Amino acid sequence: MKDKNLCKMCSVGKVMFLIGSVFVLLISIFSCDSEKAGVFEHPGLLQFGLSADTAGIQGSQVLTKAVLPDLTPYLNTNLYKIEILQGEEETVVSSFEHYEDMPDLVELERGNYRIRASMGELKAAAFEAPRFEGVSDFIIKENMTTKLDVTCSLANARVTVAYTDSFKVVYPTYTLGIETSHTTEPFEFVQDEARSGWFQVNTEGEDLKGILTVKPDTGEVKQFTVTIPSVKPKDNVMLTFNSTPNTRPDQGLTVKVTINEETEEKPVYVYIPDYMLPVDAALLEAHGFAHADPIVLGASDVVTEANVKMYVPGTIENCKLSIWEDEGKAMEYDLAHLSDGEKMNLTAKGFNLPEIWHKKQVTLDFKPVVEKLPRIEEGKTEVKQYNYQLIVTDSLVNPHVSRPLTLSVKMIPDVAPKILFSDGFISSQVIRVTEGGIVYSDGIKNDSEFKATIKSSTTLSACMLKITDATGTSREYNLLAGESVAGVKYDLSASTPYVNLKELISALILDDDNIKRYEYELTVRTEFDGSTYEDVKTFIVDLIPPKFEMSMNGDTEENGDAFAKRAVLRAKTTTGDAEKLSFQLYEDGQWKDLTKERIDGEVSIKEDVASAVVTGLKPETQYRVRAKYGKHISGEMTFTTEKEVYLPANISGIEDWYSENGNGGKWKKWYPYNQGETNPAWNTLNPKTTSPNSKYAYASSSGTLQASGSDAVSGYSALLQTIAWGSGVTAAGSASAGNVNDHNVDPGFLYLGKYNENPGYTLGDGYSFESKPYGVYFSYKYYPYKSDDQFTVEVVVANDDEILGRCIKTIGGRQEEFKMDEVIINYNWFKKLSKATHVYILVKSGEVVGSKSSNVNLVFDASIFSSGSVHIGSKLYIDNIQLKYE
Repeated sequence: MKDKNLCKMCSVGKVMFLIGSVFVLLISIFSCDSEKAGVFEHPGLLQFGLSADTAGIQGSQVLTKAVLPDLTPYLNTNLYKIEILQGEEETVVSSFEHYEDMPDLVELERGNYRIRASMGELKAAAFEAPRFEGVSDFIIKENMTTKLDVTCSLANARVTVAYTDSFKVVYPTYTLGIETSHTTEPFEFVQDEARSGWFQVNTEGEDLKGILTVKPDTGEVKQFTVTIPSVKPKDNVMLTFNSTPNTRPDQGLTVKVTINEETEEKPVYVYIPDYMLPVDAALLEAHGFAHADPIVLGASDVVTEANVKMYVPGTIENCKLSIWEDEGKAMEYDLAHLSDGEKMNLTAKGFNLPEIWHKKQVTLDFKPVVEKLPRIEEGKTEVKQYNYQLIVTDSLVNPHVSRPLTLSVKMIPDVAPKILFSDGFISSQVIRVTEGGIVYSDGIKNDSEFKATIKSSTTLSACMLKITDATGTSREYNLLAGESVAGVKYDLSASTPYVNLKELISALILDDDNIKRYEYELTVRTEFDGSTYEDVKTFIVDLIPPKFEMSMNGDTEENGDAFAKRAVLRAKTTTGDAEKLSFQLYEDGQWKDLTKERIDGEVSIKEDVASAVVTGLKPETQYRVRAKYGKHISGEMTFTTEKEVYLPANISGIEDWYSENGNGGKWKKWYPYNQGETNPAWNTLNPKTTSPNSKYAYASSSGTLQASGSDAVSGYSALLQTIAWGSGVTAAGSASAGNVNDHNVDPGFLYLGKYNENPGYTLGDGYSFESKPYGVYFSYKYYPYKSDDQFTVEVVVANDDEILGRCIKTIGGRQEEFKMDEVIINYNWFKKLSKATHVYILVKSGEVVGSKSSNVNLVFDASIFSSGSVHIGSKLYIDNIQLKYE
């Protein structure tokens, strides 16, 4: 009884323990819920699904080099950025850099939300910048799961511009700016720009405004307006400008506007009437000098160019010329309305006076005027300055007046210093320089010196260099005192003193694509007989961003620059130094600089093209690539690597053979393929060397034979041997050598391709093959007939009648055990490649060791056949010929 009571007590205790445990567990659970509720008082869940759609996006039209970029990467939704927004101000309450980082369920406070998924930066206007976006509103309810699916599509519009040859005849200079409701200034397509511009446009559509600025041969600058109606996201717009040659520049100008294959052709109209053009539309253009910066001439100096070109929007009504010496009073003339006496006076000064009144463009040449000015006589020490100022006014109702343009000519004595600029640079004229110190003049690349030489018959008393950077900060250096300036080389004690700024200017870089201005003012002085003489000259440098682009063949039809595990990356500079180009590859969700470890060899430079072979790629994989120039980035391209395809094992291992015997086995013809095969891969020269079909083995022999056992890596191999054959070849009995008279001698051949009595690659030869291998490797044994004999391996990769890559390698030296070697194919990395259609491989046992009637001694070998013999030279065993992709 006592034991039973004890059991009852234990049972009660267990129950109490269980109740207590449950109570603690409940407290814990409620505690957890309390903590969870501390984040959201009324939480709900979002289950979000994302997809992307590139269907229905139009491609490019004719008359343009631009192609629609590969939009396949935008189908990868894992890379999309996700933002959850709330309120009218669209405050971001939660975001995920990539969709793949987003959890399956996202907890949110109950309420109204908007979700935005996007890929590509949102820009008002930019080149090569497609953006995909999907937006949807949704509601979160307490303790409920909201399921939402969003499909992203192209969110901006694409505009491409082209010009017909007829247009270019009338307008050799042209640019187009496009404005939208989102741009703050026109987005500019400079001359010959082939890239597409991508524009943010309103969802419901909006009109785009194009401003075409042209300058015909007459020099008259005009602007025309183009309206592109109702452009919506996903629209593909193509503008093609055309003009009928030999017509007035303001007539016959049309634009073909194509939006998604629908075309409308219409005339273009003057954008700004002449009377509304800005003041500087009346233009005076200096050639050979800069405004108010004197041309300095000593006694023997000559002027090479000094003229002014005048352009006005209407016609010239007045052209005021002021002439004065030093600080004297100016004489004034109106070149459009000269009296006879004024004409005589100006003609005496050297002017050749053109007709000016009511002309739109006139050139006034000052060179004869400068040549007639008196020089400072020897022994004289004064300085004389002559000044000529022009102001032109047009004849419109509201006339436009040009800015004054002053030509100053300073005549100096020999004791005065003179600064001369290299490369034809003119003081105070702006020099447009690309990073790397490259200057382009009329499209020609110049590696300029930026050097100033100092001409003086007297010792310099001062030489100062003032540098003003892009922020406007100036610093002055005393070069005569030997002060050091980073990037500046100078020698003032040389027979011809100089200051060279090349290194300094070449090192300038831009942090963005905005032009920056730098000024370098050089001042020199001399002292003579109590007088001070000075010359001041200024390099004005506008540092401009480089123009460059990816130029590899990355489109889907060709895609020839892609191999299975590597690709040829190629970029081209229009302006800039190709040495500064590098590449980036998009991998693991980010852009990565290609380091030396990923590049086969070095980045190669040829003229304006940089090329590199990137390694370590995966077959049948799409990649994105772009070029870098300093801190500048090109548009991207995509390419897809090829399949990693190999020769079938029986072809690689040379496993298929059959032979034909003749005259009781005294001769044998070998074939490196199965009997009855009509289109064999491998071929030999055997049909030629066995052609006489003589009953004597030494007169009719196969140069390429089947080998096995220790003479093969596995299975069978090929024995290639140089042989004598044909009528006139005599045996030498049991002698170790034979005298080959009136003979034919050929190396042994093995090659992929059609039979040819003179083996060697010809167009269309080879084995059908659609990948481009990096090279070929093989195993061989070699017994040269002469110590200097060599065998040959040739590999060709072709696209029908175009050789894409080729290599011929010769190998010598006796090799009695199988050894592996390789042939690396030489592709032209600077040339856009095509897809491969054929691969051709040829192996040759050695060179011909003699010619007909030359009494060449070949080794006499009676062991090849049981009842015969053959004269042979070098012997090559080859096996395991395989393609190499890395």
